[in-house]
Amino acid sequence: MFRVNTDIPGAMEVVHPNKFLPNLRPIEEFRHTPLIPVSEKDLLKYKESVEQKNRKGYYVEIRKDTIVFYMIAALAIGTVFYTFLMVNEKQMRIKQDLERTKTLRNKALRGKKGANLLPEREKNDNKGASF
Repeated sequence: MFRVNTDIPGAMEVVHPNKFLPNLRPIEEFRHTPLIPVSEKDLLKYKESVEQKNRKGYYVEIRKDTIVFYMIAALAIGTVFYTFLMVNEKQMRIKQDLERTKTLRNKALRGKKGANLLPEREKNDNKGASF
C-alpha cells in the first residue's frame, strides 16, 4: 500500500496542479541559454551543413600499411600458437613414452616372476572354466 507523504518538500503531490504552471521560471533565468542571440540565418546554415554531412555517408580508408601490419601481427600470433602446440605435443609424447617404458618394465618383471607360477595358473584357469 502506498501513501502520499506531504512532508517531503518539493514533492509533486504537494503542488496543486492548477497552480503549477504559472510558477515556472522565465526562460531568461536559465544559465544555459546563449547570451548572444543566434540569428535564423546561422541556424539555417548549420542545419543545412548537418544535412549535407548526413547525406554524404561514411568513407572508410584502408591503407596498405595497415593491411601489412595486421598480416604480420596475425602471422606472429599464429607462430606463437603453433610453437605452444608443438611444445605441448612433444611433452605429451615424452610422458607417453615414460609411461610405456614403465608399463613394459612392469610387465617384464611380472613375466620373470610368473615363469615359476605357470603350472599353478593353469590349475586356477581349469578350476574357473566351465565346459
